[in-house]
Amino acid sequence: MMPALTETLVVETPENISLEFEVAGLGSRFLAFLVDTVMQALILLMAFYVGSLVLAAVAGVFRINGMAGSLQTTLMILSAFVVYECYFVYFEMRLHGQSIGKKLLNLRVVKDGGHPIVFMDSAIRNILRVIDALPPLFFFPSYGLGSAVIMCNRQSKRLGDFVAGTIVIKERSMTGFEHFAAIRTNPEHLRRLRLTHLQRMQDTDKYILREFFFRKNTFPPPVRDTIASKLAARFRKRLEIPADLYNNNVRLLDDLMLLLESRRS
Repeated sequence: MMPALTETLVVETPENISLEFEVAGLGSRFLAFLVDTVMQALILLMAFYVGSLVLAAVAGVFRINGMAGSLQTTLMILSAFVVYECYFVYFEMRLHGQSIGKKLLNLRVVKDGGHPIVFMDSAIRNILRVIDALPPLFFFPSYGLGSAVIMCNRQSKRLGDFVAGTIVIKERSMTGFEHFAAIRTNPEHLRRLRLTHLQRMQDTDKYILREFFFRKNTFPPPVRDTIASKLAARFRKRLEIPADLYNNNVRLLDDLMLLLESRRS
């Protein structure tokens, strides 16, 4: 069955907040893959150039010119294998679920439940990239199998995603600054905030906080206060916020969101 042009993944959190992710389609994933392919090619060219210089120097010192050609071929094969297998794992760990292409296209790999991926998730989905890349087309991966699988399921998953339990989502482009007049009109308030340890905030925490911030006025007051209480308790513990620093949970969450948004600028 062909998936719709825009599919969404809805995840219910323990705080009873529905996180809605837009699933990345074949088109955006293909464009991201093209960017990553160019980056891989550039990395390989640099590796071949540096490797050739090193081999030439070594061959000259040890007088093994006859072996330089075979060593260079071996180096090229090994470099291509390492870059193909390790490029995505490295950047998905470094950029929290994004490769360079995914970052440019605002895509991110997450777990099925919306949580950030870990090393094993990235390793599994990218090891199976070899199968998704079948059949080869003039010695290059065609990704025919992977594309067919993506088009035949509603969450646009390839085989590697199914095995690793991951999904590629499209992140929202809005920054939220239109809701933060205090950043422009009251910068003193921002400077007075003393919420530390923001580096402990995980991607899932930020998703949940943003969802609450943008939806809080749609909840009935009792529901909003209950959710705010649960979220505030979660962030007070993680960020070591003193219990007496805020007597209003919604205000605490608003200021936390304000700080996170100011750091995005």
